[in-house]
Amino acid sequence: MKVLWLASWYPDELEPKNGDFIQRNARAVAAMMPIVVIHVVQAGSHLRTKTRCVRTKNERLEEWIVYFNYTPTWFKKLNTILYHYAYRRCYAAILKKYVAQFGWPDLVHVHAPIRAGLVARSWCKKNDIPYIVSEHASMYAATAMDAFQNRPFWFRKAVQSVLKEAALVTNVSRTIAFRLKKLFHLPRVSVIPNLADTEKFYYQPDIANHVFIFLHVSSFLPQKNIHGLLNAFQQLIQYHTQWKLVLVGPVTPEIERLIVEKKLSEYIEFTGELQHEDVAAVMQQSSALVLFSWQENAPCIITEALCCGLPVITSNAGGAAEPIHAGNGIVVAPGDEQALVAACIRMMQQYHQYNRAEIAQAAAKVFAAPVIARLIVDLYPPLLNKKG
Repeated sequence: MKVLWLASWYPDELEPKNGDFIQRNARAVAAMMPIVVIHVVQAGSHLRTKTRCVRTKNERLEEWIVYFNYTPTWFKKLNTILYHYAYRRCYAAILKKYVAQFGWPDLVHVHAPIRAGLVARSWCKKNDIPYIVSEHASMYAATAMDAFQNRPFWFRKAVQSVLKEAALVTNVSRTIAFRLKKLFHLPRVSVIPNLADTEKFYYQPDIANHVFIFLHVSSFLPQKNIHGLLNAFQQLIQYHTQWKLVLVGPVTPEIERLIVEKKLSEYIEFTGELQHEDVAAVMQQSSALVLFSWQENAPCIITEALCCGLPVITSNAGGAAEPIHAGNGIVVAPGDEQALVAACIRMMQQYHQYNRAEIAQAAAKVFAAPVIARLIVDLYPPLLNKKG
């Protein structure tokens, strides 16, 4: 069985962390079967790029990262057309090279419908090959800041056509899977959770901390609601002072200013952006993870924290709260700062009730890489006869 992955998001030289969770999935699946991943870089119509293909092979995983020739003009609307044409032309050439080397795939697995999904839809239809779409975006929730319903008409129609013609659609959370099924009248949407690399993210016995360490890891984008998070921790000082908030991510001058304004400097520690394995080390030295987002799907950081045995405080945004129950965390409403303060107080007061070793053990049974890889591989055989 030959399965070709086409990834709209994937780490490349311009965005080394873009879609890194898809790469982790690819590595996990490659432990069970050969996989070729093609990612044609979406640098944007404002950047000049030159054609080149960077190919790497690690055992049964082969990655083709392709940069295509494109030079922007002074006309923005024309750039969009020229960029789209260059992208499609590059994809046609690289798929031709793939077929010349490996033959026709039995199945194509697309990650994110825009833009690779559009390529897969036409190419698979022309060559009578079934394709799967794994949609990872969180925009389908009605309360999303970049809600699908508010996207341009062409975008909505393109996503709809890619998903409706797929042999199967998957998502990482039940919440967004339900939204996809309802929005596009799909017969079913399979749920395949995000994985955690349990060789890096695992439980270590508690380190003797003098203060309670809350950990927040994110991109600090608006949907992560850093303002609300800081507001809540400013209020927390009125009730408890023996705590520290560790922020992992790209610190901005605005966030630094807010921390000074709210007189939180002595309570907050910045690490900046960290490598994946370094995030695991910080988790193992923390007390709890806190996420207060307006919008999520199923954050990898929650599954990774649980595999480290960390109890989690999260907002009920998208599918973020799905793995959380009384034994491993607390759920609050998005934007409810008072509820977040109360959750932090409760977490500190009742921390002894959380069994970190059991939290980690239970999470590994659900989110460990071999478990998720098996779920993905098991999708393929029933679809081989479902032609495009």
